[in-house]
Amino acid sequence: MNTLFQDLRFALRSLLRAPGFTLVAALTLALGIGANTAIFSVLYGVLLRPLPYAEPDRLVGLQETWAGGAGEMDVTYGEYRFLAEQGTMFEALGASTSVGLNLFTGSEAARVDGLRVSRDYFRVLGVAPSLGRTFTAEEDQPGGPNAAVLSHGLWASRFGGDRAVIGRTVTLDGKPFAIVGVMPAGFHSEPDAQVWTTLAQVAQTIGSGQNIGVIARLKPGITLDVAQAAFVPTEAAFRQQFKGMVSKDITIGLAPYRDLVVLNLRTPVRILFGAIGFVLLIACANVANLVLGRTAGRSRELAVRVAVGATRSRLMRQLITESVVLALLGGAAGLLVASSGLGALLALVPDSLSNGADIRLDGWTMLFAFVVSLATGVAFGLAPAWQLSRADLHGALKEAPGRATGGAQQGRLRHALVVAEVALSLVLLVGAGLLIQTFARLIRTDAGFDTRHVAAAQIWLTGARYDSTAKIAAFYRQLTDRIAALPGVQSAAVLEAGLPLQRGGNMPVAAEGGEIHSADYRTVTPEYFRTLGIPLQRGRAFTDADAGGAPPVLVVSESFARRYLGGETALGRRVHVGGSGGVTGEVVGVVGDVKSFIGAPPQPTVFLASAQTPAGFTRLFSSWFPINVMVRTSGDPAALLRVLDRTIREADPQVPVGRVRTMGEVLAASLAFQRFIMLLLSVFAGLAIVLASVGMYGVISYLVSQRTHEIGVRMALGARAGDVTRMVVGHGMLLAGIGAVLGLAGAAFLTRLLSAQLYDVRPVDLPTFGIGTLALSAVAFVACYLPARRAARTDPMVALRSE
Repeated sequence: MNTLFQDLRFALRSLLRAPGFTLVAALTLALGIGANTAIFSVLYGVLLRPLPYAEPDRLVGLQETWAGGAGEMDVTYGEYRFLAEQGTMFEALGASTSVGLNLFTGSEAARVDGLRVSRDYFRVLGVAPSLGRTFTAEEDQPGGPNAAVLSHGLWASRFGGDRAVIGRTVTLDGKPFAIVGVMPAGFHSEPDAQVWTTLAQVAQTIGSGQNIGVIARLKPGITLDVAQAAFVPTEAAFRQQFKGMVSKDITIGLAPYRDLVVLNLRTPVRILFGAIGFVLLIACANVANLVLGRTAGRSRELAVRVAVGATRSRLMRQLITESVVLALLGGAAGLLVASSGLGALLALVPDSLSNGADIRLDGWTMLFAFVVSLATGVAFGLAPAWQLSRADLHGALKEAPGRATGGAQQGRLRHALVVAEVALSLVLLVGAGLLIQTFARLIRTDAGFDTRHVAAAQIWLTGARYDSTAKIAAFYRQLTDRIAALPGVQSAAVLEAGLPLQRGGNMPVAAEGGEIHSADYRTVTPEYFRTLGIPLQRGRAFTDADAGGAPPVLVVSESFARRYLGGETALGRRVHVGGSGGVTGEVVGVVGDVKSFIGAPPQPTVFLASAQTPAGFTRLFSSWFPINVMVRTSGDPAALLRVLDRTIREADPQVPVGRVRTMGEVLAASLAFQRFIMLLLSVFAGLAIVLASVGMYGVISYLVSQRTHEIGVRMALGARAGDVTRMVVGHGMLLAGIGAVLGLAGAAFLTRLLSAQLYDVRPVDLPTFGIGTLALSAVAFVACYLPARRAARTDPMVALRSE
């Protein structure tokens, strides 16, 4: 222990004697370790942090697996009840389905996120309310009493944190609900909700008997493997019971609930973590080069210590100790970088990544930073220690002071480190280039409509005031007339079941005499296609004459007509939408395709006239998607947003108004995740290039300083400045060329991991590879040219005299 303390004291004194070296090395490490710590906080918060429930390792969910991947399996209410009766390996099994609810407290309506849950749902999660209770068996049955459990946030904001709220009545979707409980602060369900109500009451009504997620708690002592084995006969019975409803192409099983929650985020977050790991490796290579240069300068000192009795192993331990101390200093500075950078990072994180995640600097991230710092110190300290074990220290004593070079082996190692830096930087640069190309092409993708000059406002219609098609259609007509009369408004329309560029509703559809298919479904008012600038290909759009008493008519998208109706023969065909209780109408128009997701092919879509849409359809899709009021203006739509919000509220104060935004903002939000990945990878690539260029500059500068005598001799014998410049630059560019070859090979292999994030760009895109190589070569040339120019100005007499 005393020896360790001696090494630590000597290391600190040694680093303090070289403040310039210590500062540069510590800052280089701070950038690498700090960036890694910040990204690790995202990785841990999104993928690794245990779910905030009791014994989360016992929580499982229902998973379906097919040839293309795996995901959470949604079931109907009847299927859930079957599983609840069959699951002997479960301590408790619950179910939930996400809905939106209109909350009215007597003065103002608001839209809140709701979750219909079974009575055992909270028991499965192992969470008890902070006030009151959860649901009883009587409440969770058809016709049972209306009961609601509030989130802590809603209780505090809407009810002032009143503890006497239990037993009070609140209006949800026009119906009175008794408040029976308040959940504790910090509790979040998946998905998050502000209000929980019972599932069985509405399980058999339209829309609420499907899209139900299942979560279960395993009995104590039962592992996932045991539960999987026990679930095999349950799956067979399930398929038999619901024959024809479960595809033969999928396998049903159990999976850790955590895996299902974060399933779609694993690959992107891991890509980011791997990319920033490359930056740390480059930083390590840079510092290793600095340490090698410093060790070479200390060769006489080390030789003297050996001469007076120090062993090589003792010196190696001392050098590694110095490296670890330096790395810990860099790690401490890195925590400051991570702390200051995490706020900026969280500002960029899209909702799809951060929603429900707990991203912060905590004990685990601190431990990660410490371990990374320790490992980094050992990693870059091994290089000089290894060189020391092979160096001729006795020969160093014979050299004049200041002439110690570290030998050819050290030179080769320094060159290898530069080659590695260039290779890693090129991999990141190519990856960033591919994502930049992807984003540029996504931005230029034709969405199928004109996003300019269009605004959209979210509303929800529920309750007895809007329980019929006639009432809903009358409100839509009144609302669009009010909005159309506003200055600058060219047209207004209403859209149900999902906004363009966002996930929307779908329905079973079948042409007369044809098979049943699934298609995207939208309900619109007559001015919708004009408002969004969706081109009419054939036939006509909806008109005011397509009302409740008129024969039902449909408009379909071009892809729907081509795939299901024979293309040019679509007009006049009759199509049934919605299964039993649905609508059969005549196709009177074909419009251009509109994309639900930028970067994905357009889905076949069928449009119903709002005045002919069953009220049950509106109730169904309003539970999942807001109704959107669409407005086209002659000027900047952002200037209309406040007026639009006020006009809707004046039309009916009990209709909640959600987000009011331009379609340009909707487009930006649809690309937020791709933008986030692209920006971070671009920043990482830029940081890597800076570190690599600094490393190359340092190596070439060191080479020039060690070859000063040789350069002086060459110039004394007639070499010109250009010859010296070419010699130095050529040496550096040779290293860069080797690194580029290795980097291109690595990029060709590793960029395939990005394939899921690319759009209309191949993982091995030759122009991107070429531009990345040229850009890095240009940076390397500058890094080599600066010390080369200094070498070319060497005075031969001064160089020879100094030797």
